[in-house]
Amino acid sequence: MNAMPLASLRKTDRGQGRAGKRDFYRRYDVLLTNWYLLTSRVQQDIESLRQDLHEELARWQPHQPEPDWNAYADRMNRLAASAAPTT
Repeated sequence: MNAMPLASLRKTDRGQGRAGKRDFYRRYDVLLTNWYLLTSRVQQDIESLRQDLHEELARWQPHQPEPDWNAYADRMNRLAASAAPTT
């Protein structure tokens, strides 16, 4: 049998969740440091994303799986890309 033990799968899931969380917060910090250079549309999108995450974390219970940090990180990456100056 080549299946991974259940404990290994949980560790892998937690590791991927942590990586997504770190990526999200890294991008979020970069955008916040440049807040006044961003367009109002991008600022509103960041606020919307932050509110969505806040609401999901408020509903989260310890026995439930963590929020999909990778999805939030992907949204933040798209916002960061749209905020980048075009040359």
